[in-house]
Amino acid sequence: MKRFDLFLMFICAMGFALSSCSEDYLNIEHYDISPSDEIISSEEGLIAGLNGIYDLLIPAKVNATDIEQNWNFKPQLCFANYPALDCQSDSWDYDWMTHSWRPDKDMFQDGWRQSYKSVDRANRFIAQINSVGLEIFGGDSETKQETKDIMLAEARALRAFAYTWLAQNWGRVPMLKEGETYINTPAKPRAETVEETWNYIVDDFRFASEHLSWTPWKNQYGRITKGMAKAYLALAYMYLGEYDKAKIELYDIIRSGVYQLEPQFGNIHKLGQAWGRESLWEVSFPNWPNRTWGGSATTDALMWWSFMFAEPAQSFGWGGVYVSYEYIRSMEPGDKRLEYSVVQHGELHPYVPEAPRVLPNEWYGSWNMPNNYCIKFWKQQPYPMDQHNPISAIWMRLAAVYLNYAECLFRTQGDSPDAGGKTGWDYIDIVRERAWGELESPGDEPVGTIQPGVLHVDTKPEGITPDRIGARPLARDFYADYMNRKRYQSPSWLVALTVERRHEFLAEYSFWYDLTRTNMAAEYFDNEFPIGASIRETEFQAYRSLMPIPYLEIITNPAIGLDEQNPGYN
Repeated sequence: MKRFDLFLMFICAMGFALSSCSEDYLNIEHYDISPSDEIISSEEGLIAGLNGIYDLLIPAKVNATDIEQNWNFKPQLCFANYPALDCQSDSWDYDWMTHSWRPDKDMFQDGWRQSYKSVDRANRFIAQINSVGLEIFGGDSETKQETKDIMLAEARALRAFAYTWLAQNWGRVPMLKEGETYINTPAKPRAETVEETWNYIVDDFRFASEHLSWTPWKNQYGRITKGMAKAYLALAYMYLGEYDKAKIELYDIIRSGVYQLEPQFGNIHKLGQAWGRESLWEVSFPNWPNRTWGGSATTDALMWWSFMFAEPAQSFGWGGVYVSYEYIRSMEPGDKRLEYSVVQHGELHPYVPEAPRVLPNEWYGSWNMPNNYCIKFWKQQPYPMDQHNPISAIWMRLAAVYLNYAECLFRTQGDSPDAGGKTGWDYIDIVRERAWGELESPGDEPVGTIQPGVLHVDTKPEGITPDRIGARPLARDFYADYMNRKRYQSPSWLVALTVERRHEFLAEYSFWYDLTRTNMAAEYFDNEFPIGASIRETEFQAYRSLMPIPYLEIITNPAIGLDEQNPGYN
């Protein structure tokens, strides 16, 4: 077995050895499956089995072509962004730009397979822990039961997390349950309804939210917490249209005071930071000393951020995330999310002083890609060193909780305030405050190599400077004008949430799913990417709100035939 550490609460400053870090991180083994008798023989064995589920969250260099080494970029970032067109790609991924992807695309099978590996491993563990008595756990009878419940809660939440991603992409999916694996259940039909899928996810996350704490078990950051479970439970409720229930879970997170917005938007994805104050759920990557192509024995658990995101002409990156001109033109004056998210053609990189100025050409390469690049994850030059970077893949952060809560307020009580006296518009404005720099202290600057902040700081940052006050229009006023300038027919609050999510979560893991869940994709494309004036050439087809069931799954799973393919892909 190959050993590595999954980074958690504290991270070493650049240049220090891993051994100098705090011990508050999750230490796990990189392996396939531990023998069952080893797992159920002791509490330590069960912990190792549980940690083995976490193992599948991070990429692994299994062989030269295995998709696992790109996990958290392909397919997660691609699925959540490419179809919405603000993040663009050329060559073999250009079919995302034309909405012409097919069931035999490799990313579909790779994502499906890796997600069910997590489900499979979680189901094995759940069956194992349910088979043991309390006598193998330490402590008194109450502590024994609490330990067992916590471990079961983490495993069920990890399973639900895998199912959430599967359901967001494919709708009804086969629901392997406790004890069901690919070996003993080679044929498994899709759930009969999408509601069945989401209700199963609800049960897992609800159990987790009831048995986990706001701080992670054993103080090991990287484990599932109550905050993560509640956020994803709320999301599942939103997919079911149960907004009153979602609202309760989201408000619990907000009023807990555990999380705060990072004062400066540009520092959400800091180099060398793990578990910032805004993060409810993330996959963190360690700062190994050798981060080149050759790497070392520790090349597992590395992420190719700088190579994936850097511009190709001079910085020698892949250029996998070209940013659309439509995104740039959509930003309001004063919204600092633009400068913190994108380096445009002709500009110098604000985080990487050694990066050359991006060439002034508007378009790059034979595919005519927009010559703008996302810099959320490009914090170092990929050549000649540092193809891999220690930047967390943040799946759920507080800004998403605020915007999701605002949506639930609008859907359940219109413009009426919540128990804290705030309306949905107020929560949108909280996110916009940060975007205009109103939470920053004077002198704050975006930097690449930065000392990590204190996790979940309880005091608000100082310094809303007078010259910033009034520069930001209130969301209600701005989007009333926005509606007059556009052709949107949906309520202004829904348009506001769509645009704010677009600006907030560029190249993260949620925007396409928000578009499709709220049925806003068609209006969004008509207004933001009109045919003939952008890369889009045809009308949006609603069936592409879901991905096609991978072709290989259809031909190898006897319980899923061609007639079970998602509509439009036959």
